[in-house]
Amino acid sequence: MKKEKKSASKLLAVVPSTTARRLLWHAFSLDTACLTAPDHHEPYEKPGAHLFWILSGHGTLETEGHKYLLQPGNSVWFVDMTKVRTYAPVAGQQLVKRGLRFGGPALESWHNELGGSRQAQFELADASIIHNNSYREIWNIIQRKRAGWEWEGHMVLTRMLGVLLASRNQLSSVRVELPAPVVRVLNAIEAKPFYDWKVKDLAPIAGVSYSGLRTLFYEVQHENLHDFIQRSRLSQARLLLSDPGLSIKQIAEQMQFSSEFYFSHFFKKLEGVSPRDFRRQRQNKR
Repeated sequence: MKKEKKSASKLLAVVPSTTARRLLWHAFSLDTACLTAPDHHEPYEKPGAHLFWILSGHGTLETEGHKYLLQPGNSVWFVDMTKVRTYAPVAGQQLVKRGLRFGGPALESWHNELGGSRQAQFELADASIIHNNSYREIWNIIQRKRAGWEWEGHMVLTRMLGVLLASRNQLSSVRVELPAPVVRVLNAIEAKPFYDWKVKDLAPIAGVSYSGLRTLFYEVQHENLHDFIQRSRLSQARLLLSDPGLSIKQIAEQMQFSSEFYFSHFFKKLEGVSPRDFRRQRQNKR
């Protein structure tokens, strides 16, 4: 299918520093695009997430079997770019969309928390906060690149994500109190995400017995503690593998594996492909 796509304006961000890539949100691009035919994208074709809205025209977004009506108004759409997606205008119309593509640590967790492809559309009480104010602020930050511009961009993107959370009442003051032992365990794992935690090591931190911790964690989190640790480490491994400046050996060392072989075995068992193949696939898609 032939695709016709015109970009009215586009600003690409300078590649962020290694520190920014590891610690901060950073914009890859800001653009306004006019579509007159379907625009299809395969998974990992571009990195990050796409936050966009419609300036004029009508169309649809399809991603992972979910379909959304695209039209001007108070909506924004938050799309995981590791998933297949198609933007399509209504036949005979031009669909003009504006948005930004960005990435950073814990992006996968944000997608999961915000509903992923199942809940990609957000209705905002005041869409101008994102449509105009934040977008213009990010544009100016990237264009001027004053001292500390990466941190400024991180803060604006964080506020934009906060608007999405608030639209779903996920910033409610109502709190679910977790048992203190579980909180201590979660804090320990978050403080040292690369560490090879064992349940027996976490039990003294939690202040309960080994069996008591396993039972309590499952009751509260509805997940086996060992599985939670492995999933957390896998997420960190994916993050490090996205940095082309790190070798597989360096990543294995940072994640405290005794050798590259054991790291590769761990990664392939959980991800289904070796670290090298995972990195190669992402590079090829990009």
